[in-house]
Amino acid sequence: MFEYSPVPKPQPKDKSKNKQIKKKPKKKKQVDMYKGRVIPHRKKRSSISEKEYDKALEHYGYQCLESGSNLIEMHHITFRSQGGRGGWRNLVPLYPTFHKRCHNDRAYANKWRELHEKKFGPHYYKDKWDLWKEGLIQNPTDELFEEFMLLEEERCR
Repeated sequence: MFEYSPVPKPQPKDKSKNKQIKKKPKKKKQVDMYKGRVIPHRKKRSSISEKEYDKALEHYGYQCLESGSNLIEMHHITFRSQGGRGGWRNLVPLYPTFHKRCHNDRAYANKWRELHEKKFGPHYYKDKWDLWKEGLIQNPTDELFEEFMLLEEERCR
């Protein structure tokens, strides 16, 4: 005899197991090129290296320029958001209170900007890549950059 076996009902699928996580496509890094050369990213160029930090301390005497305190923070005179680089000519050691004041009081921040422009020239906040792109030096080398900056300092005296 023929036995009847009921067909089992299909079970509802667990939706959580079948969902695939969609990954966002990676953004391609925008490479800044000029005359066939790759220029480092602006974040890297505006960060303060240990070498530049030490040069700034050597130049200014290991203390706050405003109060003479040994407790200091390094301040970008021309802000990074405005194209200021991490070179020692664009840095000034300040006591934390004065550093915070630079970020809250534009007139106070402009005081440092004017002093550095008189001392180092209008290009004090730039790096070798900026000067090269502007056509002020022939190649982005440290030697040509320093030579240019020293000539600017002499011109300002």
